[in-house]
Formats: sequence, structure tokens, C-alpha cells
Amino acid sequence: MNLVVFPLRHENPFPTRVPTGSVSKMNEKTLLCCSGTGSSGVANLRKVLEEHTEINTVFEFGTAAAVSKGTVGKIYECTTFCDSDGNFSVSQKSTNLPAAAVTGSDELYTGGKYDWADRLEIPLLYTMETLRFRSVTLEFNKNFRSIRLATDNGCGDIREQVVRELEKARREIRRIFSDLTV
Repeated sequence: MNLVVFPLRHENPFPTRVPTGSVSKMNEKTLLCCSGTGSSGVANLRKVLEEHTEINTVFEFGTAAAVSKGTVGKIYECTTFCDSDGNFSVSQKSTNLPAAAVTGSDELYTGGKYDWADRLEIPLLYTMETLRFRSVTLEFNKNFRSIRLATDNGCGDIREQVVRELEKARREIRRIFSDLTV
């Protein structure tokens, strides 16, 4: 069984409605979860994994800020996970999407660079959930895959940028997850 988790309702690329904090069935092999953000989002993901032991793989999807070398409007598979000091771990790539590194915290990214970002050969994205979602998933010995749409660079009207880029990419995101969750 697969779980596709996304933090916010507007990040749900599927026509299935999923209230925040709950799970909906997309098909026989895939559940959808709108987790919420921050600590409550992490708690919701933990609860879903406790209640649905049949889940083997967690696919995280959401928007991200492009910190370094990322292209707004591009969809990435996050394969390198960096803490705020630039320490990292790497996972296997499972799609033909371009690879990206990801960092983040509970704080909204509002621009600026990490002094170590340019040393990476791949783009660096910033999210508020990926590192913590990955940690919880690994605690439960589940596979974790992160697919992120770069929607902004942390500057300007971020909400407007996110909405615009999600709308442009929605069809492609559905296709990607249809292929991943077969």
C-alpha cells in the first residue's frame, strides 16, 4: 500500500477531497493524507502510519522554494536531505525526474542563501515538512520518496506564486503519481 502525503489541501493534485488531518482512499493501492504543516502535520503522519500498518511506501508531495540552482515550475525528486549545517544523507532515486537536495525547518523561507548551498551539484529546495516527514517514515521502517514542485524563491507574493505554479503543473503531477503508485 502507498501513502501520498501533502501538507496543505491546495497542494492535493488529485480530484479526491481530503480534509486536513484525515486519510482518503484514492484507489486499491493508494491512500491520500492531507497532513497539515509543522508539528501537527508530523503528528498526523505518525498517526496514519500507526493506524495503517499495511503502508509500505510514503510519497511526499508539496511545493518548495528554490534556494539554489532550482527552477521555478520544475518538479524534482528530492534525494539528498540536508540539515541546517549542511550535513546530508542520500537516498536512491526512483523516478526520471531531476534530482534535488532539500533542507528546511518550521520557519517559512523568505529568501537568502545557505552558505553551503552552492557546493551542491544539484538544486537545493526548502520545505517546512520534508526532513521531519522523512524522519517519521524511517522510524516506521517505511520507504520514503519526496516529489516537490519548485514554486518560488522565497520572495514576493509566495501564495500567488504557489497557486499559479500548482495550477500549471497539476496534470503532470497526477501523471507522475499515477506512474509511481501502480
